[in-house]
Amino acid sequence: MYSKTYGSEIITSEMKQVKSMIEESVLQRNAIKNEMASWYNENPKKHFPKLETLFFVDATLSELDSSYKRLWDYHNSK
Repeated sequence: MYSKTYGSEIITSEMKQVKSMIEESVLQRNAIKNEMASWYNENPKKHFPKLETLFFVDATLSELDSSYKRLWDYHNSK
């Protein structure tokens, strides 16, 4: 496991990977939310067809965030 210290903070390669996955998920989430806003502007009384995908991305983002925090706490708790 590769790790690097930034100031007093330790960041491992696994933490970098999780952070990258978080960034990708945020981009995906924002794209779906923008698509949803456009959808509801054009179809105010219809169900957004990608709502389940948004829920999945939100759940994934939550899990990734929790994973990063656990890793951070493990490597940076004093």
